[in-house]
Amino acid sequence: MAQVSPRISSERRNIDLTVTAVRALPNMALSITILVGLHKGISWLAGGDYYLYWFLALFCWRYLRFVVNLAAFWCYSPSPKPSKPTYTASKDVTAVIPTVTTDLETFKKTLKSCAANGPAKIIVVTAGDELFVGASSCVDTVSSEHPSIQFVVETAQVPSKRGQIALAVPHIETDITVLLDDHASLEPRYLESLLYPFEDPSVGLVGTNKRVRRKEGLNLWGRIWNMLGATYLCRHNFEIRATNTVDGGVFVVSGRCCALRTEILRHHEYLPRYTNERFFFDMFGPLNPDDDNFTTRFAVRHGWKIRIQYTEDSVMHTTIGVDASAHIKFLGQCKRWARTTWRSNLCSLITERSVWASQPYCVYAVYLTSLTNFAAVTDGLLVYLFTRSSAYTSTVVLGGLRAKFGTDQNH
Repeated sequence: MAQVSPRISSERRNIDLTVTAVRALPNMALSITILVGLHKGISWLAGGDYYLYWFLALFCWRYLRFVVNLAAFWCYSPSPKPSKPTYTASKDVTAVIPTVTTDLETFKKTLKSCAANGPAKIIVVTAGDELFVGASSCVDTVSSEHPSIQFVVETAQVPSKRGQIALAVPHIETDITVLLDDHASLEPRYLESLLYPFEDPSVGLVGTNKRVRRKEGLNLWGRIWNMLGATYLCRHNFEIRATNTVDGGVFVVSGRCCALRTEILRHHEYLPRYTNERFFFDMFGPLNPDDDNFTTRFAVRHGWKIRIQYTEDSVMHTTIGVDASAHIKFLGQCKRWARTTWRSNLCSLITERSVWASQPYCVYAVYLTSLTNFAAVTDGLLVYLFTRSSAYTSTVVLGGLRAKFGTDQNH
């Protein structure tokens, strides 16, 4: 692969940022117009009441996105089935499954569900000799049942999802690549439905509907953590379907299972940056988690559209880490998600800035609000401002406000 000189790369990036800034100007103008309109409307409603003004302003900031998202969720429509499909799974799809699991039964179920969808090739990338032997035995079993599918098993020296996916890229020859976790299972027509959005040549990345598979034999705490994980994915589904309907944006296309054009993986900048992503002025890294956030930002920055295919056919079932102690697995996932919010969203807003031009609604509804989403602070401040305002006439009204908070948290 030809190397690009740092000077040329820097100049190209400066040009890209200049173009992005120019394209963002209409969105910025629209945002300022909306803010001025809200200011005037809230000022009129508050009637000079200082506390009521700030209560209404904070209330709008916190809950306007929920109202818009709720309407957008029900206005959503998936990409329809084309009369003459451009892409078919058996010719145009390669599935890549990076794995470090020792749970061979679950991994075999993942392989079988993927193979049942009939992709052209399935690439399994494991880490270390012992895991390679286990994965190979599963592949041998499944491949004998699906002779039309080409299976490839690779192994990396160290366990790293990014490194394992990078190892698979040279083996991909199809136009579409599906990245799949080793504990996910797919509906029988999953890949067929997943390909519909790619009929639009400007679509580069596609996400789908995710559901948590209930685990049997869990104790009470395990069932509670499993329910909390299912709630998280339900909320994730709600948000990406809603925001994608409004302006085509999402906060992330989940790496549990997604599809993208292989040319994105082959872009000369993708793998070098993907395998060596650093943060906080390049002082820390390289990162191993958040690979799906990187891919989402990369696609947006390079002008690709994102689509969410939310149908019963395109459902991916997965599990949440509740086998071990909750503080080890599920709560560890929650910590990583929390760190990701700040690290990736700040990168989108400040470092790359493409979202200002392509996703004006998501700038508010995803990136900015996620950085101020401290319920213990904002809800307490709302109650304080409301009780100091002229609108506070009885505790019954305050009870209605508290009920609104509860409704929002449930969603």
